[in-house]
Amino acid sequence: MVLSSSFTPRNFREQSEKASHDARLRAVLDHATRYFMAKRGAALDAFADCEVHFARARSARLTALSRLPELLEQLEQSATRAGTQVHWATDAAQAREIITGIAQGCGAQVVVKGKSMITEEIALNPALQANGTEVWETDLGEFIVQLAGEPPSHIIAPAIHKSRADVAALFREKLGLADLDDGASIPELTLLARQALREKFLAADLGVTGVNIAVAETGSVILVENEGNIRMSTTCPPVHVAVMSLEKVAASLEDAADILRVLPRSATGQKMSSYVSVLTGPRRVGEADGARESHLVILDNGRSAVLADPLLREALLCFRCGACLNSCPVYQTIGGHAYGSVYSGPIGALLSSLLLPPEDTRDLPFGCTLCGACKRTCPLGIDHPKLLLRLRERGLESGRADSPGFASAAHTFLSLHPLAYRLAVGAARAVDPNLDLLPRLPGLPSGLANFADTRQLPELKRPFSAQLRDNRKKQGRKKQGGA
Repeated sequence: MVLSSSFTPRNFREQSEKASHDARLRAVLDHATRYFMAKRGAALDAFADCEVHFARARSARLTALSRLPELLEQLEQSATRAGTQVHWATDAAQAREIITGIAQGCGAQVVVKGKSMITEEIALNPALQANGTEVWETDLGEFIVQLAGEPPSHIIAPAIHKSRADVAALFREKLGLADLDDGASIPELTLLARQALREKFLAADLGVTGVNIAVAETGSVILVENEGNIRMSTTCPPVHVAVMSLEKVAASLEDAADILRVLPRSATGQKMSSYVSVLTGPRRVGEADGARESHLVILDNGRSAVLADPLLREALLCFRCGACLNSCPVYQTIGGHAYGSVYSGPIGALLSSLLLPPEDTRDLPFGCTLCGACKRTCPLGIDHPKLLLRLRERGLESGRADSPGFASAAHTFLSLHPLAYRLAVGAARAVDPNLDLLPRLPGLPSGLANFADTRQLPELKRPFSAQLRDNRKKQGRKKQGGA
């Protein structure tokens, strides 16, 4: 991944602190994430045997990871037979070089793009613009954040952090719509964006998209969307470049179908996205539309190293439905930009920590309450908390993460010595039963001290063992009285 100096996970703590105090942001996020989760819940309630389908989708993804080198070679062969030119990129720099070379080769002056997290990951837009190419994001959310000069803040809803009034103000400024009112409806704003982008589609020399699934047996690229912009980006320009991270392959169309039965339901609460495009090579003789030249760029960018880890490779199962973000209390509080990376939320904390330099992401694995909402929500069964704990351990082992403070070390010692634990808790119960003194405990991390100081903590109850003894005594007296 390539990030600007002002957009970095190095500042995750500071950025999270600032975002958590933004009441407007929290209100927008609360409304949007509740909406997504309600639609998802309704879709899954109506989805017969959904757990069976989840298992089939997970199996398809596990098959892809277990056979990845073989399937990628098969994909290359199948795609080449279909007329697609396949390119391999070790890292972001090589991917940018390949795509800018294609753009220069076809003399591209205007490039239209479908929503693609992978092209955000490699920072493609600045590289194309540096060569004098005009680049336009055509997904509505991506178009909005492009006009605002911001990165996306959600995997499937790039402008989730913006209200209708924010978008109206942005369109007034950037599109010259001086008479546009803050109360403009979503359909009105969508129409204005469509009018601005339609001429770009018709003028485009090159279309760039991501890839939802690449099918090894046929060489096909599958793209799902709801706006039609990806279909226009792949058919209007004479040249199409699809960019995929190497784990996005599926062995067969049957496996792809298993994934497609789950992905839209979990992402947007739909049985199927409005548009599902299956592209197999460039336009053939006699066909009315489609790109005349087709390219597929397969990107590694650190994923091979992740695949080699028997535990952390589970993160590569993700098919980017975004459900873990919507269910995460941390994301609901701070939004996506606080993470300082292209990928946000639970899966973003994982992917960014695995793909970016370790010194840049030392705090990301700790931005999680370990509540397990992400794991319960993930249709592929990714255990985000377990993987984040492993990343925390790895950070401590390498010395990158902060060592435990006195309070943490003391708790670890007491947990390993039951007698000392009982004596310490007994003393605390006698001295501070309501935990009023806890925020001032020496060595307590400042975040935990602030947490304790701003909440009504529960009082320390009598130990369970003492309660159990008392209950047994009461039961004994009742039996004696009954006799």
